[in-house]
Amino acid sequence: MNDPFLNKVFDTIEQFDMFTKSERLLVCLSGGADSVSLLLCLKMLGYNICACHVNHQLRGDESERDQQFCEELCKILEIELTVQRINVNEFCKEHAVSIEEGARKMRYRIFDQIKADKICTAHSLSDCIETTVFNLARGTGLKGLCSIPPKRDNIVRPLINCTREDIIGFLERNGQDFVTDSTNLTDEYTRNRIRHNIIPQLKQLNSSLMKSYENTLSYLRNDMIYLEKSADMAYAECCDGGQVDTDKYFEYDKCIRDRLLIRLLNDNGLDASHDMIGLMSGIIENDGKLNISKDYYFVCKNRKAYITKQSTEDMACIDPVDINSDGEYLYGKRKISFKSINMADIDCEYPNVHKMFAYCCLDCDKIIGGLVLRKRSEGDRIHLVNRRGDVSIRKLLKNSFPLEKRSQAVIIYDDVGAVFVEGSGVSERVKITEKTKRVLTFAIEYII
Repeated sequence: MNDPFLNKVFDTIEQFDMFTKSERLLVCLSGGADSVSLLLCLKMLGYNICACHVNHQLRGDESERDQQFCEELCKILEIELTVQRINVNEFCKEHAVSIEEGARKMRYRIFDQIKADKICTAHSLSDCIETTVFNLARGTGLKGLCSIPPKRDNIVRPLINCTREDIIGFLERNGQDFVTDSTNLTDEYTRNRIRHNIIPQLKQLNSSLMKSYENTLSYLRNDMIYLEKSADMAYAECCDGGQVDTDKYFEYDKCIRDRLLIRLLNDNGLDASHDMIGLMSGIIENDGKLNISKDYYFVCKNRKAYITKQSTEDMACIDPVDINSDGEYLYGKRKISFKSINMADIDCEYPNVHKMFAYCCLDCDKIIGGLVLRKRSEGDRIHLVNRRGDVSIRKLLKNSFPLEKRSQAVIIYDDVGAVFVEGSGVSERVKITEKTKRVLTFAIEYII
């Protein structure tokens, strides 16, 4: 191989152990310079390749031109080509995603359906530096600085060490034409503004920018590989069955602890962010519960931290129920039966009555306004019988119910506040005494 571009691509394939000559490779072909150079160089290097072109139908005649170019190129090179036409606008509207994100998702769904051992994309070193700058501007960690990985699962990027100048030079030497996406010529998109404005400024500061960046990227990737391997070992040591042993967790440095939490989130199909990791770290230090996403919660108690999911049924909002008279009332999965009794009709002494009804009766005459069954509100408190001062209802429920049952706990309120919390008892304010004349009793049952 006398061409420096072919040598660089071959060395990259070997360096990252991307694929072998026996594997079937799918080239994602847009018709642009990057993907055309990838198709041509893999063909010249003797690999077994096929190609796929996705027509997004977003640029009118230009999209049709790109498709025709890819069809003619693959015919000349005798490369099997699959063409798919997709409606990106409809998909993005249905799934509430951006055009760029929607197009990417649809492309990869198509690529996955084509029979091939590896999917080859044409991301280059120039794409990497643009991505690093983009991530740096938004705020990122080591992974974001490392930019686009050379390979991920069955997706490989043989041009990852080649610059855009390398690519254009290779095409010119081989007299190979390509198409240009007109949207890449404008500054409408952030990546284009980085490419047209920021990168040229950086090159003025350092004429060897791309070589320096390539070296820096190598250092960063090596550091990340080491940290990721260390985190894998730590995760295996302190995470058993999806539960993190918090005693072992604190034996590791913070960079490893954060990666443990990222793995815990990813294992549950959840995305990680810097803010979320910080909140989860706080929960581990102090115990408690954190809503991560929709019905997923991060919980730490008894030196174990884990992610749990409450079912839609358990998490469903239960409408408040007004108690207007004696009778049976449905509240979520519970049936609560209320009955008023005159103390004079109870055939036993007061101390025995109090003992019998300590956790299931109220003094009717001390109830202010009406009664209602409802879920707790943030900050709700109750002064329980024979307790000193108010206590948080949230804390009472946490101590009495597993996480998945708390949302259905029975709490009774009058116009002043809570008078009963299931599993804890009644309020001092409405307890029965020697002066009680009427008692409101109630019983709670599960509905199967």
